[in-house]
Amino acid sequence: MKKYLLQYWQKNLVLFCLIVGGATAQILAGVLNARAFNAIISFNLQEFLITMGIITLLWITFLLLLAIRMPYETAVTQCMITEMRKDIAQDLQGLDYVDYHEYKTGSFSSWLTTDINTIETSGFRNFYQIVTMIVQTIGSIIGLIYFHWSILLFSVVAAFITLWLPSLGQKKLHAAMGEMTREQENFLSTISNTLKGFDTLFSYNLLSKIVSAVTGASKKVADKKYNQSKATALTAILGASGNVISQVGVLLLTGYLAFLGATTIGAITGAEALSNNIFNSVGNMAGLLAELRSTQSIFDKFSQISKKKDDEKAQFIKQANDIQLNQLSYHYGDNVVVDQLSYQFEQHKKYAIVGPSGSGKSTLLKILSGRLLDYSGSAKVLGNEIKLTDGSSLRDHVIYLDQDPHMFEGTLRENITLGEEFTAHEINQALEKAGLLSYIELYPGLLDKDIGEDGRLLSGGQRQRLALARGFIRNKKIVLLDEGTSNLDNQTAKQIEQGLVNNDELTVIMITHHLSEELREKLDDVLDLGQLPIN
Repeated sequence: MKKYLLQYWQKNLVLFCLIVGGATAQILAGVLNARAFNAIISFNLQEFLITMGIITLLWITFLLLLAIRMPYETAVTQCMITEMRKDIAQDLQGLDYVDYHEYKTGSFSSWLTTDINTIETSGFRNFYQIVTMIVQTIGSIIGLIYFHWSILLFSVVAAFITLWLPSLGQKKLHAAMGEMTREQENFLSTISNTLKGFDTLFSYNLLSKIVSAVTGASKKVADKKYNQSKATALTAILGASGNVISQVGVLLLTGYLAFLGATTIGAITGAEALSNNIFNSVGNMAGLLAELRSTQSIFDKFSQISKKKDDEKAQFIKQANDIQLNQLSYHYGDNVVVDQLSYQFEQHKKYAIVGPSGSGKSTLLKILSGRLLDYSGSAKVLGNEIKLTDGSSLRDHVIYLDQDPHMFEGTLRENITLGEEFTAHEINQALEKAGLLSYIELYPGLLDKDIGEDGRLLSGGQRQRLALARGFIRNKKIVLLDEGTSNLDNQTAKQIEQGLVNNDELTVIMITHHLSEELREKLDDVLDLGQLPIN
């Protein structure tokens, strides 16, 4: 959190000045309470009215500064929260395929929503409250000198004790906060996974599973929140106990000094007001500080992905005219799925990969697309060793298309450009290569119509063609089709496959379970992984 406070130090400095100004006005009003009370005791009406006028002006100043501070504090906090989300997103951008998929689907959503909200409330908001309380405490302690040095000494000692007491529950609160944030991640993953299965549950009359899943996951979160609440309550009670004892102690000491004539009777009201500032601040500060420290577990979690960023790798430069595999092997645990495979895919030629389930077909394409890098042996794309090449520059040349390409909510145009700038001519060329242009020309304005959540308004074939258009518009010449047509009807699948093999500019490697004779005749070779021995 320190990083963001320093990054926006100028805005935070302005906010600090507003806090100091408001606290100063409040403390001066408290000190003048004694003067007003002494004026009442001495029946000095003029002194009383003048003092009350000054006190009123001080409180008006306090309220004006508070009115400015509150929205400004929110604005500064949101600047830092936005920067934090940006940093998380940039860290996600730096993850490779395997590292990203080590986490559950809902984890990063939870980080960017629930965890950030926790940092906003328990982190930044508590921090500004703590700063306010520190300023009020220091100012009030200085103000007590006006009455008697012994009151000051007692208040300082009592303040440290009050601040120390809640630290006894800090370790428990820190652990409870970490458990709660992890359970919230699990909750989001469970809910997301269940709701995505609505159609399946609907078909089997099992929609009650949604209720049970939501209820079960919610109860787990509730248990963790309850544990966190108990830990928070413990620190709050410890702080409140010190607060009450300290305030009573100051009142007793000031009254005793007044009886001795060491201070005025009016000092009782002034000292009470200032001691309330001190011990309310210190008592609450301890609990807030414990909550603030507990957010460190969230920042520790965020730092995990920044540590996983790839080292700088070589940029992709075309050095050969083929995709060369040499003694390539890959395994999941003890299960070998690709074993010492050597093969050459020539540029602009068309290939199919066949074989039974588990023979390594999809694994091979994931290696070629730069998704899996922990292989042994060699895999080179146009002369570039995949695991030694910058993944981003490699993906500039490769289209990887699986059975269910993701569609973003928005228009057809937005799903092709993905936020980048392309001319109308470039878009039309990509649509034509993907076999979508003739369809779009039948319906004017279709390109700018919303395709619905997850592209639900598109057919399976249209989704696949749209995914191809994304690659074509970016001039990608290597197409890896990972059973991309397996969920389509025969006619649509045939059209897409024929369109790819007839394109002389492309190098095509496709996985298929149903290789027709018509398609086989147009391919340059078929790699049958089922015929390769696995040791």
